[in-house]
Amino acid sequence: MNPLRSIVPFFSHQARQQHRSLSGIDKVAENKISEWLHNRGDESLKKKGELLTDRHKQLSRSLGVHYDYVHSKILADNNIKPESIQRRIDLDTAWNEIKFEIQEVYKNNGTLTVDEFVKARSTAETFGEEINRLDKMAKSLNDAIISDSMRFNGRSPVKHARRFTLEERIKEAIES
Repeated sequence: MNPLRSIVPFFSHQARQQHRSLSGIDKVAENKISEWLHNRGDESLKKKGELLTDRHKQLSRSLGVHYDYVHSKILADNNIKPESIQRRIDLDTAWNEIKFEIQEVYKNNGTLTVDEFVKARSTAETFGEEINRLDKMAKSLNDAIISDSMRFNGRSPVKHARRFTLEERIKEAIES
């Protein structure tokens, strides 16, 4: 007996079984698609054979980071923040609060110049611990950036944080 003859009836029987097991809605949909294809409806499609559009594609190309931006956008759309982004937000918030305090104290001490205020012992006593805390936060942020850049195709989601040195940051706060 020819082995091919024994296989063909099996497959045609299996196809008939699958055809019978379709629900009514599936059957209507399959019939509509078959009719549409039979009438060559697919030939009038403008984008036949092209890839489906990506709603972030043009934006990611314009920013120059291609699929890395798409990945970040997908995370943002789903309210997922990498640790480095959250730490950056926390650091920036804390720095803005302390910067405001430094500016207020400097305005109240109107007799000192910027350099005198920066080098004053009272300034170091008042803001030294806060600046050290911000420096630790910056180190923590930079560690998170390294970790996240390994996860996100070698790109860091945020800028690296500069060190917080007392004199430099107090001068920056006053002059801004």
